[in-house]
Amino acid sequence: MPAMSKQVTILGGGLAGMSCAVACARAGAQVMVLEREDQVGGLARSFTREGYTYDLGPHRLLIHTPESVSAFNNLLGQSLLQKERKSRIFLKGRFFHYPLRVGNAIFSMPPTTTARILSDYAVAKARALVRPHKDESFEDWVVSRFGRTLFNIFFKQYTEKAWGIPSSTISADWASQRISLLSLWDTLVKSLWKRKNQPRTYASEFYYPLNGGIGAITRAMAREVEASGGQVLCNQPVSSIEISDGRLQKIQAGNQSIEPQEVVSTVPLNDLIGMSSPVPGQVSQAAESLRFRAIVFVYLFVKRSRISDDHWIYLPEERFISNRFSESVNFSTKNAPMGKTVLCAEITCDVGDAIWNTSDDVLAERVVKDLLGLGFTELDHSEIQAVTTHRVREAYPIYDIGYQQRLKTVLDFGEALTNFNAIGRSALFRYNNMDHSVAMGEEAAAAVTGKHDQTGTTKIATDQLYFG
Repeated sequence: MPAMSKQVTILGGGLAGMSCAVACARAGAQVMVLEREDQVGGLARSFTREGYTYDLGPHRLLIHTPESVSAFNNLLGQSLLQKERKSRIFLKGRFFHYPLRVGNAIFSMPPTTTARILSDYAVAKARALVRPHKDESFEDWVVSRFGRTLFNIFFKQYTEKAWGIPSSTISADWASQRISLLSLWDTLVKSLWKRKNQPRTYASEFYYPLNGGIGAITRAMAREVEASGGQVLCNQPVSSIEISDGRLQKIQAGNQSIEPQEVVSTVPLNDLIGMSSPVPGQVSQAAESLRFRAIVFVYLFVKRSRISDDHWIYLPEERFISNRFSESVNFSTKNAPMGKTVLCAEITCDVGDAIWNTSDDVLAERVVKDLLGLGFTELDHSEIQAVTTHRVREAYPIYDIGYQQRLKTVLDFGEALTNFNAIGRSALFRYNNMDHSVAMGEEAAAAVTGKHDQTGTTKIATDQLYFG
């Protein structure tokens, strides 16, 4: 008799979960995806309204080989757009390139500020040579490599605004993972002499679907899974998980009660532990201490062809409620009707705080005020045709000092479960990019099915990965 195909239950239909689902389906597994929202995509989902298409903030897909581009085109049934990224920081009434370019960032400052930047950097390097020390916090890491003045101007404000905690309490891991520049000197060298294979911070080109927003990717994955006989069930949030004999024995999700064979989870780590039983007390305590930063996305639908040509603009200063602006038509002109655009403002907050509970109308007024404060556009209220918001509870894992040991306690518990794999940003508490999520999904599929793709057809954007 032929062997029965493996049954794989995937918790969460974000990019990591759907990438796993597609790879499992292609390997012949029976796949069931349980998604709590009304559509797949997770943080990489898109919405439509009266001819507009808009994402949960800006997304860029990094692909490095023609084979991977072809794989995505085949999956989507359309050609990806190749875009040259334009992103800037608005600070002290002027724009700076992002990523930072040393000439633009330093020598466009007043001469006295430039002198302080350079002298502080020299002091920091001298101190590191005389008294080397381990960098514990984000602040330690940046100051030791860029000096106190540059840290205060370009790093401190935005970081503390985004995370809602002092930079001295944020782990140095955050800096080492997300700042590819090694030091101020490294910034200067790389600005003057560009080399091949620069880190992703410098990646100037990215890909984006022509139609359907970034969510077109996971929607296409869902269609393929269902065409292969798999199930993609939305509005099915996991409510409880029973554990015994070192395995996940039963999962309750919406109206589904499942006795799984293999489980791949993208559910936020603290939520997963909270709904599981039995769990050792130290694991529960560690999971409860792992926190996420939330985001309120505010969208303005504007009767104007374009506000700017930036893909996104960072706003570090506290006078702006928004952390970042993005404009959907700059990713694809198909994202809005002719002569119109949609702006997205991202506002980080904590669930239940004043911003989280503020009404849409009040947030929209604050966002319009932010736009006018940038000074490059005169936006009349009559041009704003509509406003909407989306609130995301688990947007960014918070890397506070000491999180590593607490995270290890939880992940070790999961590792010991014989039919369980955790992947993706929320489940691994890792600030990964889109190509990371795809790679994690494919690697998990290979692990649970025992089948590694030999043809390259499931190798979608897994090349040239950077994990920190």
